[in-house]
Amino acid sequence: MNITIRNAESGDNLKIHLLQEEIAKLHFDGRPDLFRQEARYYSDEAFSEMLNDSNHFIFIAENESGEIAGYAFAYIIKYRGHSTYRDFDMFYIGDICVLSTYRRHGIGKKLFEKCKLQAINSHCDNIDLGVFSFNRDAIAFYESCGMSERMRRMEMRID
Repeated sequence: MNITIRNAESGDNLKIHLLQEEIAKLHFDGRPDLFRQEARYYSDEAFSEMLNDSNHFIFIAENESGEIAGYAFAYIIKYRGHSTYRDFDMFYIGDICVLSTYRRHGIGKKLFEKCKLQAINSHCDNIDLGVFSFNRDAIAFYESCGMSERMRRMEMRID
């Protein structure tokens, strides 16, 4: 399977809706008390703003016929003068998604490696992301990429 990773273009916004629908379903199925069932989409304006922001990165995985198989959204967070943390730059991966029909073919790994390369080229100190505890496949994937748990967020639901 020949997959290319490239920077997103404005026309990709509509093309990633199917992937966003799959993510919405995964999250809703995992935590229906927390997530809406319907997918959220970026407006053309918001998508364009991210494309034009030098601290935002959107990478697209596509096959040889131009079908989008996955994407990654990431951005740089600059901690400066924080009361607790030292100054550092964090490369935050907000979302990596691979279409279910393309999973387990190394596409997620290629997207992660593209993010890692961008983090290195941007002189970031670390890569960070959040993953819900119900998403065991994602946890295993990120661990296989070299990520490790740094912090645990706890909750107590009040009925």
